[in-house]
Amino acid sequence: MIVDSFLGFEFSALKLDDIRILPGFLGRYPQPLAGYTFSTLMSWHPYFQYGWVFTEPETLLISCVLDPDPHRHLLQPVGKFSPAMAQRLAEAAAGLHYPLKIIGVSDQFLRENPFILQSFTAKEDRAVSNYIYDAKSLAKLAGRKYSKKRNLLAQASGLYAWTTQKLTQELTGSCFSVLNSIYTEERPRMEGMLARDFAALVCTLRHFGEFAQQGMLISVDDRPVAFSIYEAISPTTIAVHFERALRSYKGLYQVVNWETAKVVAAEGFEFINREEDLGNDGLRAAKMSYYPIEIAPAYELTFNNQTAN
Repeated sequence: MIVDSFLGFEFSALKLDDIRILPGFLGRYPQPLAGYTFSTLMSWHPYFQYGWVFTEPETLLISCVLDPDPHRHLLQPVGKFSPAMAQRLAEAAAGLHYPLKIIGVSDQFLRENPFILQSFTAKEDRAVSNYIYDAKSLAKLAGRKYSKKRNLLAQASGLYAWTTQKLTQELTGSCFSVLNSIYTEERPRMEGMLARDFAALVCTLRHFGEFAQQGMLISVDDRPVAFSIYEAISPTTIAVHFERALRSYKGLYQVVNWETAKVVAAEGFEFINREEDLGNDGLRAAKMSYYPIEIAPAYELTFNNQTAN
């Protein structure tokens, strides 16, 4: 299946069979932002309608649609990116009847390819900037700044006893049990970004083994009550893609966060990327309460036709 020609290239629509090609390439060029793994691209494909093409043997372009904008745009190029390719993109963008955007652009990319700013204007998108934490700090929760977290964990341990298991494909049915309990007991409104996130989570659970995901399952009295799903995005960093916990168990989100961090730190990873806050004030406050060591900026580049000409 081919996406309509775009920017002078034929983009293939992303599909599960691309697991034979794309994960190896993406693994050779790890990105500081969490959206550049095959699992993430595949699970969010129904929303972003990703297409991909190798414009050169070591240059990958990924196209996307940014609802409600019907036009096609790009993710940050992955791999080697030359001034000649930047010029080719600028010339193709000049022929579009709308301003081309390149989203999910990292600081690293801009440092390595400053020439892209000859034709594109960069603006930080705080809502999709990624929260980076020291793995050992989240595993130990030492010091005064984490006293509230330790207090919640102490309250949780006084209210219930939990057990942990490493998540496997065989245990994903327990994750669906957690989701069913959440939607039965809490009745969240499944619309907008929450509905899209749920669809991405379901896709990830169904292909947990194929996508090479890891995770933790938390149970209380043999009842599954919480889980996390994560994967390595570089030799030093894992990204936590999903966390779910029943709010009827006080402190359970702190429990799953802590238990995941302990395993990650024990495996030798230095950093945990807990992704973005999507501009949600409550989510932002929750992420800040764990004291990130960095908020890795994500930029949106917009084609500047006057500059290109």
